[in-house]
Amino acid sequence: MWISYSTLRVERRDNAMLVVTLNRPDDGNALNTQMCIDLLDLWTGLVRDTGAVRCVVLTGAGERAFCAGGDMKQRKGMTKEAWRHQHEIAEQAFWTMMEGPVPIVAVANGDAYGGGLEMMLAADFAYGVDSARFGFPEVMIGIIPGVGGTTTLRRIVGERRANEIVFTGAAFGAAEALSWGILNRVCSAAELMPAAITTAELIGADAPLAVRQAKKAIHEGLQMDVRAALRFEVEAYNRLVDTDDRLEGVLAWNERRKPLFTGH
Repeated sequence: MWISYSTLRVERRDNAMLVVTLNRPDDGNALNTQMCIDLLDLWTGLVRDTGAVRCVVLTGAGERAFCAGGDMKQRKGMTKEAWRHQHEIAEQAFWTMMEGPVPIVAVANGDAYGGGLEMMLAADFAYGVDSARFGFPEVMIGIIPGVGGTTTLRRIVGERRANEIVFTGAAFGAAEALSWGILNRVCSAAELMPAAITTAELIGADAPLAVRQAKKAIHEGLQMDVRAALRFEVEAYNRLVDTDDRLEGVLAWNERRKPLFTGH
């Protein structure tokens, strides 16, 4: 049973899927301190006990914004101590999100700026509505992307493109985000969530231990040289050989039926 959050809407679908909605639509789903606390609690809970959850779909309430970034109204007049405290909570939330075992599909129902774009980049992959705009405007107010943006963006779009996006602070559209690899798919508003749900269902039908090991091998492998990454991949593979799901997968393949994976 998932607890109720004041800034998030959490919905369980078909037991294996969790749909998480950033729920501050009147404020562009901006990240205030409470939302950072709620996100940290949510992602930590999934790390502690994934239960039957096999995939998370992360989106925003309303049609205007996925997440407008940090809540500038709350930050107006904020002391440097309070600012740093809020940022430390956001850091832990985003890092926990990235390191978690369950695949996360970000669904940009609208614009994503600053921390909102960083949240999308922290997800495993992302879909976006065709009208969405994206950007890192931090340099325009005297800061830089600080919860993973300069690191994740560079890995996805390359150093020179990342330099242009961050140094200028200029916004860009969904078509550019798709061509640069920030988005995996661009959809109309009507098609967006159905497409994301279908993908999440596909992931949910796969062997959960295999998906988690694949996520770990891809994510951790990026931090290593090729030889170390290859060895890490083999270790991740070998952990799956002695599982009930591996036996069930092979049996179902030969019996020409859908496998019934249990996560064991």
